[in-house]
Amino acid sequence: MAQIENSPPKRDYKSSLFVNMFGRNVNAKEHFLSLYNAIHDTNFKIGEVEIKPVMLENVVYNNIENDVSMEINDSIVVLAEHQSTINNNMPFRCLEYLVAHYNRFYTDNDKYNTKEIKLPRPECYVFYNGDDAFPQEKIMRLSDAFKEIKQATNLKDLPESLSLDLTVKIYNINKNANHPILQKCEPLLAYSNFTEYARIGKQNGEKNPPKYALNKCKHGNLLTEYFNNLSREEQSMIFGEWDQEKFIQVQKQIAAEDATEANKIANAKNLIHMNLGSPEQISQAVSLPLEQVLALKEELSQQTIATTN
Repeated sequence: MAQIENSPPKRDYKSSLFVNMFGRNVNAKEHFLSLYNAIHDTNFKIGEVEIKPVMLENVVYNNIENDVSMEINDSIVVLAEHQSTINNNMPFRCLEYLVAHYNRFYTDNDKYNTKEIKLPRPECYVFYNGDDAFPQEKIMRLSDAFKEIKQATNLKDLPESLSLDLTVKIYNINKNANHPILQKCEPLLAYSNFTEYARIGKQNGEKNPPKYALNKCKHGNLLTEYFNNLSREEQSMIFGEWDQEKFIQVQKQIAAEDATEANKIANAKNLIHMNLGSPEQISQAVSLPLEQVLALKEELSQQTIATTN
């Protein structure tokens, strides 16, 4: 197994409050263990288990570091924070994240040696604190995105087995969701409160919503010492995280593009079903690539055969 040195984190990007609290701050291991205990209903204390940061230094979005990963009890626990909207590609993102971890841990000699490698077991979680309605918990699976499953019209179309799958558990940590995990983990509750205060500050026209939230937390009863002892650099990084306007705009644009693509596909299917035009003509009419129209025609043909059999 390759040796990993705990090099200091690069600072050409900002950490989110979540990453600072659970991955970077001097109290991060203590906060992380509290969250681990809340998830697993355990009561480990610092010194009873080995906690090793295994965070990747280049996993950033919009110049902001969003994910935390630690190795504890022979497991790699990946905690990914989302602020405004759930990313349906999280299982795929976590898969890439974990593969990068394993490649970092093990050399080619390890992989091609006949001796079995003992891999740390992965656990992947997302903590949702956006504005949209969302259940207390949700499970996402990598297999949900597999084409065969997406296109299946009945059970016999499904593959007999899955060679690969990965699950991500999502917790809604908004205060109005009232998830029990918040009462089990004080750092997570403090983080949830900060988000709520910042949201309220923004709604009330505060010039600096995160600063307003930080001041509220400093005078509260949750992790007061943590908030009081944040350095200027840490505060600056946390404040920089809160400007999510560009992120929101990108998400809206993606949603609009998805809707447009769905409409194009629906229109193409209708034209194919009614036999109105050749694939070339339909491709031009709905502005889809010819290859995609041909694939849709084949898909509809297979569905018709399956229905008649």
